[in-house]
Amino acid sequence: MPAIEDILEFLASQGLADDWQPAETIESGGGTIPKTSSKGLVRSATNEIIEVGPFARIMAQYALRDRAALRAAATLGAAALDLAAGTWRGLQDLRQRGIQTGRAYIPRKYVVEGLQVSIGTGRSLSIAAGSAVQGGMRRRYEARPNAIAVPTNPGTSAKTYTLYLTNEGDPYLVEGTSAPEGGLPLARVTVPAGDTGATFAGTITDVRVVATPSTWFPPVLPAFTVALPYPMPSTDYEVFLHVESASDLGRVHLVVTSKTKNAFTLENRGTADDIVVRWMAVETNWR
Repeated sequence: MPAIEDILEFLASQGLADDWQPAETIESGGGTIPKTSSKGLVRSATNEIIEVGPFARIMAQYALRDRAALRAAATLGAAALDLAAGTWRGLQDLRQRGIQTGRAYIPRKYVVEGLQVSIGTGRSLSIAAGSAVQGGMRRRYEARPNAIAVPTNPGTSAKTYTLYLTNEGDPYLVEGTSAPEGGLPLARVTVPAGDTGATFAGTITDVRVVATPSTWFPPVLPAFTVALPYPMPSTDYEVFLHVESASDLGRVHLVVTSKTKNAFTLENRGTADDIVVRWMAVETNWR
């Protein structure tokens, strides 16, 4: 006797398996069972009849019936999965929108005077003498001619680098438009495509933050904007801050100055540098 899989494979080879029906049936015990006549199976769309053996006809009918049951079960299962997915999305929406968390790095670094970047000899960059506040301290630096070399660019598109100083005053050049955590940016360096000569042929853009320190009050520096991963339902949410580290924990003074659905703004009114803060935004009234 052929297996159900064999019958399904046979029906599929003849066309749409679900389109085949028994040519004749008889009533028995209130239900319908296939009749093992010589007519075999008929395609309802075209009335085409194919001859199969009696046992094959019986198994084909059972296979069709079982397939219908499986389809019904699959439909119910899909509906249950859709419902579960909707519930999960709702929970995710609540978690992501009603309560959001993240990490922020907030520096307090600025140039008091000097430290301009210029083209030096060949492909080198020079840094003028000057002073800066970084790492929670004011530091003085002597002029550094030819302090660092600019890489060549044999590619077909321009490359951008940022020249910055570490808290110890060491100069570094990193690809990208911002300095890494702990760095004081001085200049943005653009290296044009095909710049492979012995002399640097690119441009330098000044990105120093220049401020004058006061005896009594720290200078006002640009505020730090924290972008929320997901828009909040409204602007009526609370922001909680936990400072993990800073150059001086006793000199941290963070204030939330504005809130939108997509972001909130922090001002560092203390004198601590290199602040690492964990934040949590909570919409307590959202349902």
